[in-house]
Amino acid sequence: MVACSPTAAPPSPPTTSTAVDFAKSAVQVVAKGCSSIEVHGAGLMVGAGRIATVAHVVAGAKSVEVRGIRGTAQATIVYFDPVLDLAVLKVDPALATPIAIGSAAAGDRGGVIVYRKDGPVELPVSVERLVNIRTGDIYLQGKYVRPGYELNLDIQAGDSGAVVVIGGKAIAIVWATSREAKARAWAMQASLLADHLSGDTAVDHGDCA
Repeated sequence: MVACSPTAAPPSPPTTSTAVDFAKSAVQVVAKGCSSIEVHGAGLMVGAGRIATVAHVVAGAKSVEVRGIRGTAQATIVYFDPVLDLAVLKVDPALATPIAIGSAAAGDRGGVIVYRKDGPVELPVSVERLVNIRTGDIYLQGKYVRPGYELNLDIQAGDSGAVVVIGGKAIAIVWATSREAKARAWAMQASLLADHLSGDTAVDHGDCA
């Protein structure tokens, strides 16, 4: 078990009323080792000690750190899928409060926590439609289909891995913004991770993406 660091200053929780419900579950993911610059993403605890995020943020990393409002901890990558662009991180369960995985329909509304200047910010989000998204793997070595959602959501660099919460459930994991329209983002169904939360040992997590 990885203990939370008592010396790291945790981010302050978002102040918006809708974010309070899941602020204790959201984390910032910081990957180190692929360059002189840290790679930042986001994530959410979806099981005891298990953080859902995207594979391209942690790919090839020498170390991964997770920062939540309860503290900071080193993470172990226990699931890594470069095709679906999904990863699961093992951390101290005390770092965050788990939120169960669920599903959503077109028109459903909720929120997502991203990070601005290393502080959590809650953004409103709505589901436009369920889609099967044809896209490349994280290394651009082939074309694959990812079951997911088209979202009405304005994201930016560093938001990948943020998990949409609707009705108190973890619904979707954000991985990209649209190049064709503003306030459009793409996300994988969080249910794709439901069978991958029990891993307990480090797995190969590829080369830097």
